[in-house]
Amino acid sequence: MPSSWYQATSLLMEKIMIENPHSVLDVGVGFGKYGILLREALDIPHERYRKDQWLVRIDGIEAFEGYRNPIHDYVYDAVYYKPVSECLPSLGVYDVVLMIDVLEHFTKEEGAKLLECLLMHTKKALIISTPINPAPQEEYAGNHYEAHLSRWTPVDFTKFEFDFTMLPIMGNKALIVKLYPKQETHPNNANNYFLDMKVLNSIAPVRKDDEKLHIAYTLTHQFLTGGLKMLIAQMRWLKSRGHTVDVYLQSSSAEGSALPSWMPAEVDHDVIIREGQPLHKHIRPCDVIVSGWHSQLPDLLASGIPVVYWEQGHEPLFGDLRGANLTPQLRNWYQMIYSLPAVFASVSDFVANIMYERYGRKTYVIPNGIDTNNFSPATKNGEDMVILLVGNPYLPFKALLTALSVLGRLWGAGHRFQVKWICHHKPNVSSLPFHVEIVHNPPQEALARLYAAADILLFTSLYEGFGMPPLEAMASGLCVVCTDCGGIKMYAVNEQNSLVVQPENENAMLIALERLMVDEKLREKISANGRKTALDFSFDKSLSKLEDLLRAVKKI
Repeated sequence: MPSSWYQATSLLMEKIMIENPHSVLDVGVGFGKYGILLREALDIPHERYRKDQWLVRIDGIEAFEGYRNPIHDYVYDAVYYKPVSECLPSLGVYDVVLMIDVLEHFTKEEGAKLLECLLMHTKKALIISTPINPAPQEEYAGNHYEAHLSRWTPVDFTKFEFDFTMLPIMGNKALIVKLYPKQETHPNNANNYFLDMKVLNSIAPVRKDDEKLHIAYTLTHQFLTGGLKMLIAQMRWLKSRGHTVDVYLQSSSAEGSALPSWMPAEVDHDVIIREGQPLHKHIRPCDVIVSGWHSQLPDLLASGIPVVYWEQGHEPLFGDLRGANLTPQLRNWYQMIYSLPAVFASVSDFVANIMYERYGRKTYVIPNGIDTNNFSPATKNGEDMVILLVGNPYLPFKALLTALSVLGRLWGAGHRFQVKWICHHKPNVSSLPFHVEIVHNPPQEALARLYAAADILLFTSLYEGFGMPPLEAMASGLCVVCTDCGGIKMYAVNEQNSLVVQPENENAMLIALERLMVDEKLREKISANGRKTALDFSFDKSLSKLEDLLRAVKKI
């Protein structure tokens, strides 16, 4: 229909006005609502009341001329009644381009190409709103362009510099995305390409007679996170291989050890450096430094020691700025960080593609590893199935409210089950129709037992650089229902070792859970294949890639 959700109007106008546009292209004019709002916001406050006084250019594209009305003729400078693909070649560049409830009317392939074309006509920002769950819709009022042909989630935009916001609306959500035109190539990019290729071409399997390395890890916190957990696992494994491992923590409050109490490790040098003091002046001579966070890179490179940064993914890399905008200053900062002459690695093909598409860095992929002896299947006890949730309830991208909503629907459909939730911060679950056993901040050695005692993992993230809980669940013999959240494609294969659904698609999650609860053969198949997959990601297989990379870095 020639309209869009009014509930999103205020937020969308804020995102437009931040750009202070002098020209706007409204793709999919419909009734003309945004033309009116833009004219009122951009011209009328400046006492330009008559059309001949207006200074801001507002053009529109509307594929269906049947929507034409007097608003189009008065408010817009020009409206082109053709498909956008036919209009764009003859149009110039606009400060802001809008696509409000339009993208879902294109196939995924068509939409992706259209976004790239529109960015070529965008100076400041391309702003999109699309329902996270478009209703089934075919032709409407004689307009075949109204058919809903695709569904979009944040991972579909990761090749671009972007930010996104999810706005709940009437049992659905508006996905509001702001894309930014590609910046000029950073001056360091040419040199970085040769550095990246030199490292990649130097990687070779470790030989028995290779000398041992001296490696320094630098950390920024001691909180229980998946990223820190994997860095400490790397230290443990490298130490078991005979390498010298140092660890440094920059902190104003930590005492005793740089390592957290929840996951100790044997290291050769354990140092806490007070915040404000330069890291590079405290690191003793070594072969290579592994940085625990990208903001440390400028400091660490001043040491003259080769620096490796293993990108596991962080919220801004996936456009998640908690509703804020990706400002030019922040964009420039990230461009600077990722153009530094450090050696970058990635946790998954998904992250590697982001690093290349956005920053031109060719990275070696070192996937997460898992202790498949510790995480292993066990005999289940009890009649009711146990559904496991894992994650911080206060991280919106984990979408655990969606998980609880789906479980409520599953309970309402007559299925009976137990729910256990492993988390580091206690959620409020008092109003749910089913009981949830909260397992708060368990010791790491207890995690494997908690996994092995469950039957199904429900994993609902919007995005993940890798996504460790589903792999831990597979190793433990659980059946996995997970979202197609990016990095999980490294190991999750729909209908083989997991049931993969689109993020925020509650109906698909409900169907997947019901299938597993009633189909024993399906459970056996998913469980067995999941265990096989996990064995391919054992620590020895995954972390030998890290060892290969560190040796290559020392040689260059």
